[in-house]
Amino acid sequence: MQTDHAESAYVSSIRALVMFLGFLFVMSLSHDAINREVENQTIRFLVTKSARSSIVIGKFLGIFLFWLICILCSFIVIGLFAKQIFVFDFLQIMCFIAYAVSLTILISLVIKKPSHTTFASILLGIALPVVGLWSVISTKFISEIIKYILPYYYIVKGGYYIIFPFFLSILMLLTALAIFQRRDL
Repeated sequence: MQTDHAESAYVSSIRALVMFLGFLFVMSLSHDAINREVENQTIRFLVTKSARSSIVIGKFLGIFLFWLICILCSFIVIGLFAKQIFVFDFLQIMCFIAYAVSLTILISLVIKKPSHTTFASILLGIALPVVGLWSVISTKFISEIIKYILPYYYIVKGGYYIIFPFFLSILMLLTALAIFQRRDL
């Protein structure tokens, strides 16, 4: 069994699906992860029993583990058909998913109404892949800035650059934690 970065039509289709529709999938399912709890005031029960940082990290881990299992099942099926293990491609997609989940958590904390996050998540789920891919191929000044913020540049660059979206997701989670610590519930 091969464990290196081998190209396969199966993996390419999963990668394309996640790269083009990943933000839309993650954001449309999880857009109100925290602000729904705040609006329904169920967050008050959570805050009395656990730390605010535990709530944000728990929401992140719950959403991330859901997507990890979904992608892992896909890669197991692909591995059975292709008779190969695509570890690098799996890690690449999971770093992308970590970025999308962190952004979703951050948006859920910044935008207070769940109905507004529904609109924002659909809009961003469609716009981010377009802007991200445009920033990779464009040479305009604004695209030079955007390409380092979104994960597409690092995914296209390949190699060990795929870890950068994960670092960006940690940065977004830390920002979300800082916002949540200061918020009145």
